[in-house]
Amino acid sequence: MKALVAVLLLAWGLPAAAAPSHWRQDITAPDRKRLAKLWEAWTRALGEAQAAGQGAAVAALGPVVVPDAATINYGDADANPAGPLPVAGQYKCRMINLGQRAGGARAPAAAVVDTGALLPCRIEARGKGLWFQQNAGAQRLGGRLFADGDRQVFLGTTALAGEMAGLPYGADPQRDAVGVLRAVAPQRWRLELPWPNWQSNLTIIEISPA
Repeated sequence: MKALVAVLLLAWGLPAAAAPSHWRQDITAPDRKRLAKLWEAWTRALGEAQAAGQGAAVAALGPVVVPDAATINYGDADANPAGPLPVAGQYKCRMINLGQRAGGARAPAAAVVDTGALLPCRIEARGKGLWFQQNAGAQRLGGRLFADGDRQVFLGTTALAGEMAGLPYGADPQRDAVGVLRAVAPQRWRLELPWPNWQSNLTIIEISPA
């Protein structure tokens, strides 16, 4: 059984006894560029939604799609404004795609604002670090979370339906995903993924307690 667990961990790109490293050491060059243009992704995606007449649909999603929501103070002025980052545990997640990526897999007539269903996900401790994993869905993200001040940087990959596990990070640029996890309200977080490979200009994973 232990051997099987080790194999599965390696399949996701994380050795069973790996020591944590800094995300700047592990990030690929293309993902470094994507992450550097995170706010450009926000601007373009929200601008496209407004231009398509979807402003009300975006507003209805609440603080999860407010770019500066993480800076809003909800109570204790001495604490992280939106609350602490999530810890290991079971959560529920939904995927929100904003904008239309030129050359992506989405059809031209598809919605500029696309919100998925709430599905189970989890954050677990692996070695001395954390791992985020979507448990269900046609596209399942899995990857490491690196502490980085009042946020966490995500480096992971996408597994498709029928695949038991994703490729190791860095093995296939078309499967790699990079993002930032922030608190946006008490007991509510988001994983911001700029310029995903296949469809939107910005993908947001909304995370809340299970």
